[in-house]
Amino acid sequence: MCIFTCVTGDGIVAGFVLKRLQMPSSVGQKTLRFALILLFLQTHAVEAAIADGNDRLPVGYIEQPVALVAQSPGAVFTEPDRVMVKEPLLKALIQLNDTLSPYQLDASSQVPISFQDVLKAALANNLPLKMSRSSVESKHWQFRGALAQFLPDISTGINAQEIRGNFASPFGIVAPINSPFVTVPNTFNMYFFRGGSILYGALRRRHEWKAAQYELKGTTNDVLYQAAKLYWQLALNDVLLQVRISALEKAQAAYELNKGRNEHGFGTKLDVLQAQSEVSRYRQNLIVQQVIRRQAAVDLATALNLDPSVDYFLKDRLVASTRLVDANLNVNKLVDIAIDNRPELKQYEYLRLAAKDAIKVARAPLLPKIVGSAGVITTGADVFRNSTLSQSAAPASSFTIGPNGVPILAPIAVNTSGSRSFRMTENYFLGISLVWALNNMGLSDIAAVKSAKWDAIKAADAYRLQLTKVYQEVRNAYLECLKSANLLIETTNAINSGSEQMDVATKRLEEGLGNELDLLTAQDAYTAALIDKARAILEFNMAEAALLRATGRISIETLTSSIPIKS
Repeated sequence: MCIFTCVTGDGIVAGFVLKRLQMPSSVGQKTLRFALILLFLQTHAVEAAIADGNDRLPVGYIEQPVALVAQSPGAVFTEPDRVMVKEPLLKALIQLNDTLSPYQLDASSQVPISFQDVLKAALANNLPLKMSRSSVESKHWQFRGALAQFLPDISTGINAQEIRGNFASPFGIVAPINSPFVTVPNTFNMYFFRGGSILYGALRRRHEWKAAQYELKGTTNDVLYQAAKLYWQLALNDVLLQVRISALEKAQAAYELNKGRNEHGFGTKLDVLQAQSEVSRYRQNLIVQQVIRRQAAVDLATALNLDPSVDYFLKDRLVASTRLVDANLNVNKLVDIAIDNRPELKQYEYLRLAAKDAIKVARAPLLPKIVGSAGVITTGADVFRNSTLSQSAAPASSFTIGPNGVPILAPIAVNTSGSRSFRMTENYFLGISLVWALNNMGLSDIAAVKSAKWDAIKAADAYRLQLTKVYQEVRNAYLECLKSANLLIETTNAINSGSEQMDVATKRLEEGLGNELDLLTAQDAYTAALIDKARAILEFNMAEAALLRATGRISIETLTSSIPIKS
């Protein structure tokens, strides 16, 4: 407990009790100083009221505004390289809806989450990452299917027919047919050469599979960076929420002070209206910040494919600026690291190779094909068994005249005894063939070759475009890190300057040279400095993560390591 005693001009002692500030030293000192200023002003208000014969002041007139500042639940402690993210009290927030929590808003529950939890959840649950993994598996099986083209084609089947009637030969002879007929072909075809489409088709699929693997790595890098960025944005909005709370409480305390002064005749209505306007402005800022913080939690949950009805908040309350890339690495060295590690470059290189293979595949129909074949063809029909066949050349008398004057050939083999039965026989064949066929006189295939060549040129240009993007991203990320590192220093200077402004405003007010407006202006400057400092710390972390991604070295290990990468 801290007891402050002020002596009025009439020798009347006014004692006031403030609870000890439960906050780190720097912000606690600033808040305490502001509370003491309000106490000083109200002491003079007591003196003036007594001088006017009014010795009955409202209960809590002095204690209430001072307590509003001294017990600030949204106060933020900022050091040169870290910020303490305190969980705000619900009573310090503005109730946006009677049925909703002012902090969770539309969320049904709260779950704490750490930076490492966010990164692990991103790798496990992110939907674009799952889609990229599926693409890799698809390309993998396409490659295996292309390898299967080296294997021979095997076919088998059965063809059963019932043939009844007469067969008219080109010689004008009609032969009677009355027998079931079965054919069972079993063939084996091996393509020894198909214009290179098998070999280069397999190489093309392999290069596409490799490109998909590096695309997955690139997607993983993007997902990790996006998850880290959303986490830092949630932390930033938590910090800004507490800064807005603290600013509103100080504005509310100033408003209560001016209102009391005006009610007792030694203030002006203008002072009250100005203070009320400040309170309204800070309330608007707080309302906006409450919604933005919740939106940041929703964005994080959506990126992690988690339940957006759960409000995720920071488990690690101390957020510090962390250097992830060695500051001594110059930009040229960083570009070299990116060329060696960026998966996008390897992805587009394999796509370029696949496009070159596609030219050879398109040229294959213009070349001959060599096919080896082997097989067994089994046939079956009703034949005479256990019979004596008398065979002889057909005499002239063997021709008879059938219906419509068509000659009918008498059978050469005549069954003299026995019965008919179904019999199967096998025929074996082995061969090789060379086929050279040009569809549409080869013009359509020539057009396909030309198209494939232009696709290869496009793939090469895409690689060069990606290379220029890598250069751009590395340099932009490097410059962003330079800016953020220097803003850390400058925002610290701004906080010191804001503190000095408050000291000067305090002294001027004590000596009667200043007014409450000067003090509020100084408080605005100090609040803005706190916001800029918190933003600088968290944007520094975002810039470092962006530089890690730009160099292709981003991972859970590098994002959470306390040792910056050096190569």
